[in-house]
Amino acid sequence: MKIFRLPDLGEGLPDAVIREWHVDEGDTVKADQVLVSVETAKALVEVPSPFAGTVQTLFAAEGETLETGQPLIGFAEAESDTDEIPADRKSSAEPAGDSGTVVGKIEQGSEALAVEQRPTTIRPRCATPAVRALARRLGVDLDSLHPSGARFNEAEVRAAARGETLPRWSEKPAKSSEKSPKEAEVAPSTPASADIAPARRAMTIAMNRARDQVCPMTLFDEVDISDWPKSTSTTLRLLKAIAHAAAEEPNLNAHFENETLEPKTPVNVGLAVDAPKGLFVPVLQDVGAQSDEAILETITRFKQQAGEGAIPQIDLQGATIHLSNFGSLAGRFATPIVVPPLVCIVGAGRAHKAVLPHKGKARVRKLLPLSITADHRAVTGGELARFLKALKKYLETAS
Repeated sequence: MKIFRLPDLGEGLPDAVIREWHVDEGDTVKADQVLVSVETAKALVEVPSPFAGTVQTLFAAEGETLETGQPLIGFAEAESDTDEIPADRKSSAEPAGDSGTVVGKIEQGSEALAVEQRPTTIRPRCATPAVRALARRLGVDLDSLHPSGARFNEAEVRAAARGETLPRWSEKPAKSSEKSPKEAEVAPSTPASADIAPARRAMTIAMNRARDQVCPMTLFDEVDISDWPKSTSTTLRLLKAIAHAAAEEPNLNAHFENETLEPKTPVNVGLAVDAPKGLFVPVLQDVGAQSDEAILETITRFKQQAGEGAIPQIDLQGATIHLSNFGSLAGRFATPIVVPPLVCIVGAGRAHKAVLPHKGKARVRKLLPLSITADHRAVTGGELARFLKALKKYLETAS
């Protein structure tokens, strides 16, 4: 049997959740045919077959989490076949019009693939490969039977082989009138726990890394934006200002790894997007060279895709600096977190009005709060201050 392992789905993501199998054991598949939909910490990805062959074993059930490099699927091998397919092997043919994911295309968020939305007459994959093999050997048809728990075990398969009755999928399993001691200890009002969503788990991993590796320093200031045209997009102006300031202080648009600071070009801004499934940070490439219209269209697309949990993997890669426009929700100042290997994040708070001296008179002016954090291991306080000064100068222009 040739073993195809879960490939690296982008930027070293450690694992993925099996959301939907598109093949079954015994199926014959073509090269590049979609085998399975998996949900990584960032997106839903379709994994294609590396070649044509016959599926022999599925190594995980829907809902299970596999680490990168673990066995995903086993193919029946011909005499000349090798025993294992490397996890990093890519298909020989790239499908035309690929959406930019590492191994396939993004279709939609995981909500559309939830098991409970399927007809109850369809059997979910709720037996390990070993148990399914035992069932085949004993002549037990698992398709029509209902396990007592989340999945079949060997005892249930052997009981079915002896002729003992198990509930059918068309029947609801009988509920016991007696509660187990464990159930009796739990109050009815206790909310059920749930696994953390992949995007939130990715945030947890990133924040742990930031806590352990970064020495943060944050500067605060306010920008007078009273002269902006009424239709001005704050996010757009911030993006353009970051590109301008990075040109003056390139060490803020950089990666810091292995005690080496590497300034980057062009300026690729990771834009923090809050969504029901968690925090997504899609990347706007080369913001200094893009037109305003192109940037606004991309931002709109990112927000829609984040809401669906379906941002293409390629759009989550390559950031050189981060922007969090948290003021669109609430708050004036914050201490944004730098995620390594990046060295800077710009935070913008909610704009507000204040009475200030302007051209010799007291005037009501509109102010935009800024909070900028940098990694002090790589950036000096002077560099951060000059970056903030350049940012302010650009933002305070009328257009």
